[in-house]
Amino acid sequence: MKLKVGLLLFLLLLIGIIVTLNIFFQQNYQAEMADQFNRQQLLIAKTVASAIHGSIEHIEEELIALSRLLAERGFAREGFDLFIKSAFAEIEEEIGISLMVVNSKEEIVFRTPGNGDDWAAELRKFIQKGRKLGKGTAYFHEDITSLRKIWIIVPIYRGEEWTGCLIAAISLDDISKKYLSPIKSGQRGYAWMIDSSGTLLYHPTQPDMIGKNIYNADKTCFGCHKSFKAEKQILGAPEVGFQSYVAPQGEDKLVAFSRVKIAQLDWIVCVSIPYSEVTASIANSMRLHSLLLLSVFIATFVAAFVIIMINRQRIKAEEKAIYSDKIREYATELENIVQERTKELGSEKEKLDAIVSSIEAGLAIVDGDGRLVWINRVFSEWLSEEKRGSLTIGNLFTDGQNDSLVEMVIDNQFIREVSYHDFGRKRGYFQIVARPIHPPEGEPQILLLLQDVTEIKKAEEQLMQSEKLTALARLSAGVAHEIGNPLTSISSYVQILKEMDQDEFTKESLETISRHIGRIGTIVRQMSNFAKIQAENMGTHQVADLIKTTVDLVRYDKRTSMVRIHTDINGDLPDIRVDGNQIVQVFVNLILNAADAMPGGGDLRITAAKLNGMVEVVFSDTGHGIEKENLDRIFDPFFTTKDRGTGLGLAVSYTIIKSFGGDILVESTPGRGTTFRVRLPSHG
Repeated sequence: MKLKVGLLLFLLLLIGIIVTLNIFFQQNYQAEMADQFNRQQLLIAKTVASAIHGSIEHIEEELIALSRLLAERGFAREGFDLFIKSAFAEIEEEIGISLMVVNSKEEIVFRTPGNGDDWAAELRKFIQKGRKLGKGTAYFHEDITSLRKIWIIVPIYRGEEWTGCLIAAISLDDISKKYLSPIKSGQRGYAWMIDSSGTLLYHPTQPDMIGKNIYNADKTCFGCHKSFKAEKQILGAPEVGFQSYVAPQGEDKLVAFSRVKIAQLDWIVCVSIPYSEVTASIANSMRLHSLLLLSVFIATFVAAFVIIMINRQRIKAEEKAIYSDKIREYATELENIVQERTKELGSEKEKLDAIVSSIEAGLAIVDGDGRLVWINRVFSEWLSEEKRGSLTIGNLFTDGQNDSLVEMVIDNQFIREVSYHDFGRKRGYFQIVARPIHPPEGEPQILLLLQDVTEIKKAEEQLMQSEKLTALARLSAGVAHEIGNPLTSISSYVQILKEMDQDEFTKESLETISRHIGRIGTIVRQMSNFAKIQAENMGTHQVADLIKTTVDLVRYDKRTSMVRIHTDINGDLPDIRVDGNQIVQVFVNLILNAADAMPGGGDLRITAAKLNGMVEVVFSDTGHGIEKENLDRIFDPFFTTKDRGTGLGLAVSYTIIKSFGGDILVESTPGRGTTFRVRLPSHG
């Protein structure tokens, strides 16, 4: 056994040594090839740089020669354009150049078509520079960011007198297209150019980066570079050389470069290629060689291993035969248990889905940050898309509940609250119950149950109002009876005293007492009527007729004299079955209340229309409105904001409308007006 282990360790050690040597030789071969390829790329960079240098230098020489010819010929117009075009033809054929000739009066006497519009702002500066140049010299000016041009200014001298200058514009894009764009190094290599200040002049794969400077690089510049260390080293290097850098994707690149220096111009032509492309052939060869060696050793190792394993398998087969039957029994039993548990889980899941789907209430689960992570069908139907995106558990509970929610999760408690919500597709009062749940894995979550209790809330409010009115009716009947009889006696004695001769003060006092007794009598009668409200003359009526009767009754009331009443009644309204006198009483009360709210005059609009099996009559005024805190109390008996009101008018109206199975609603905006909506069931 020890011999087998020793042999295995020896084989592994031998394989490791061979692999290490293979990697070492491969790296040496790759470095040597990269060095040779760099020298080839350097030759390409020098050739391109020399071509650019020669082309621009030739243009400079031709322009100086043309300036001498112009100095001899002068600027006489006859045949001038033909002369310039003939002399300029050789230069223009080499690369696209725009030319402009300026005389001593700084007048443009010649320009090539389309020349001068884009750099007119620079013309004056170029002419001034041309005046300062010596005979037979040239000045280079470049704009590599916006116009992407190079200008060559050559003065024209006749003897020692400055008579004008030549201004030639060369497009950087034309130079790049002619000398850099055709350069291909390998499959993915290319040429690019940068100036001595670090501004990119040309790049075939990154056109958006052209014009940007490596010393002022923004985040967009680091899409293909980790840093510009290699470029900065190139800028500080001598005339020629080569560098390497690593892109963000992790691929090394080789870069050879050569400078182009002409007067003020200082450009650097670079040729780059991925390192992997250079060493691909060696890598493939070494990989094949390594695979062959490894295959030989692996085959030997496998053969030895197979022999050992065959012997061990024979022993194991005998042992396995003993336990195979028992293992099969266990496996069959386990499979049956798994299938049974799977069926049970599936059945429980179906039950749970059926229960959740049948619950006509909203269910939701929120995470620890209060965001919704799951909602059931009902809650999904309630929520609009806008509300779904912004809803959190903090929006569902009233202020001050956030701390309670945190404590609830910690203490495993639950919170119950009833509040009003608008979920986009459904609004009303909802009872919300929050209970923490603790999944087997992950953060604690909160389960929310939302039940629509709007109808229950309305029923409770109506029941409370009904109980108030019932209690008030009983109280009113008793009070009216107990006060009525003594009040009649008092009134009779006051009348007797008024008929007797009295002094002036006594008469005025008796008159005041009589008026107050009359007011008390009015209140007692209203209380008595409130206690005995019931329909006596039930019948079918047209809403339009009832409204017309009401308007006719109040038309000559002094309180409505400054109110403009407008009616808009739908002609096909169904009949309603009510006591007409009582409905007119309700309408009169609403109109007079509106008139009281507009003491300086205003508009009252009365409309009627069908609404979901009901007839809705709307009274909208432009009065001072009702304060928000009083809206819930205006139908309470004896509640009034008027100086002389009894507070029974709206309470009586509410009772009458409810007795006919209808409803009366109010909306108001302080300072803008109030709207009462009377809804009565349609008949037939």
